[in-house]
Amino acid sequence: MAKEVRARNLALLTEEEMEERRPILLAGIQQYNGGYFFEAHETWEELWLPSPWPMRRFLQGMIQLAAAFVHLARHEYPGTIRLLDRAVEKLEAFSPQYLGIDAARLASEARRARDELRALGRQRFREWDQSRIPRIHLVEGGEEQGAPGG
Repeated sequence: MAKEVRARNLALLTEEEMEERRPILLAGIQQYNGGYFFEAHETWEELWLPSPWPMRRFLQGMIQLAAAFVHLARHEYPGTIRLLDRAVEKLEAFSPQYLGIDAARLASEARRARDELRALGRQRFREWDQSRIPRIHLVEGGEEQGAPGG
């Protein structure tokens, strides 16, 4: 019984099921671009947990990006930098685009934000212009382009 429950709870969504949940991805993008980083983080986690690889890694990068800006709003410098480092690493692997998202641009802008914040340092990072927070841009077609191993 325990083995059956574990297998059922580890089941990943099929591509068709993920496509049915695309509105969740888009809702998270709208939240993120609207500055609702915590909400975007929570929305994407709903997709992340059951998503298959490599989609799971991409969503984790998006979640970490949103979480970085939650930390920034809370004036938590180490968490901001750590999460931006992790997000950039994951998002760069999906260049140029993935799931209809301009992953190359997002990774580049996240890297720039991280580098600017790091240059300001712990004492001055609150001076950073938050209008430079990366935005997520959608592209036409090519949903799987850039997927590692795909």
